Amino acid sequence: MSRLWLVLREGLLFGVIAGTFVLVVRLVAVFATNDVTPTSFSDFVTSALGLLIVGGAGRKIAASTKTTSAGLQMGAIAGGISELFRTVVAAIILSYMPAGQAAYNKLSPVAKREASDLGSLVINLGLDLALAIVFGAMIGWLGAWSLLRFRPPREPLS
Repeated sequence: MSRLWLVLREGLLFGVIAGTFVLVVRLVAVFATNDVTPTSFSDFVTSALGLLIVGGAGRKIAASTKTTSAGLQMGAIAGGISELFRTVVAAIILSYMPAGQAAYNKLSPVAKREASDLGSLVINLGLDLALAIVFGAMIGWLGAWSLLRFRPPREPLS
């Protein structure tokens, strides 16, 4: 039970941390460019920060559990939460900002209907979350594996 609690706690904590950084970078990019469409530079920075945070969390959890499976599970949780921040929380905040409302008002009536179609929004969010969970799990596992594989031994081999 303690390992499950550790994985859940670390996944939630580092998912929120990564999501917060992603959200801050996205909002700074919107304020800097006055455009709600993410730039390639902001996408790169958010991806790099997410990879560093989730990979570091995988290394941290591997140090305490001595296995890579906990890093895999924690990375899946953190990746999903981070993607929720990237898509849902960012969309809510941007929809209330003047730049977001101006971008929505410029859409054609057909594009506005597509943007407010709940079914396609749920499908797209589900696909984004599935991909983020898989990549988060891979990065968490890679961080844990790299620590266990390349860390200098602390104790002499007997």
